[in-house]
Amino acid sequence: MKSRIRWPRVLGAALFSELGVIALLLAIGAVYSLWISPGRSAAEYQEFSARLGYYVAPAASGVAVFVSVLWLARRLTANFVMNGVLVGVVAVLLTAGFLFTAKPGDRFMYVVSFAVRIVAGYLGGLTAQALQSRKQLSATTVARATR
Repeated sequence: MKSRIRWPRVLGAALFSELGVIALLLAIGAVYSLWISPGRSAAEYQEFSARLGYYVAPAASGVAVFVSVLWLARRLTANFVMNGVLVGVVAVLLTAGFLFTAKPGDRFMYVVSFAVRIVAGYLGGLTAQALQSRKQLSATTVARATR
């Protein structure tokens, strides 16, 4: 019996989502330091990066997981939500260690970010399922019309 969970794609989607968040944060930091506010001290850039991670990373991680689940689900025919939630859970596991090394004041935002990842995986799975249903309905309608 074939597994209902597409583990290689789940792992790839979770990794892709985390790399996407890192790339976004690095890009925003580069734009800030090169074009928006050049010439500041290293401490000021470090403070900006910390605030950027605190406020932007949770939302970015949710969007990245959602998009990654849509990528994962392209070839699925069932179990969209389960695979989507697993992308969120694996993404949390990839970043869970940061919770223990974070400043106590930042830990709450990590927990929020973890919840956002799992909810985004769930919503991505629901969206993929709805898209698949719409695609099947459209194919059925076309097949009936051509008879």
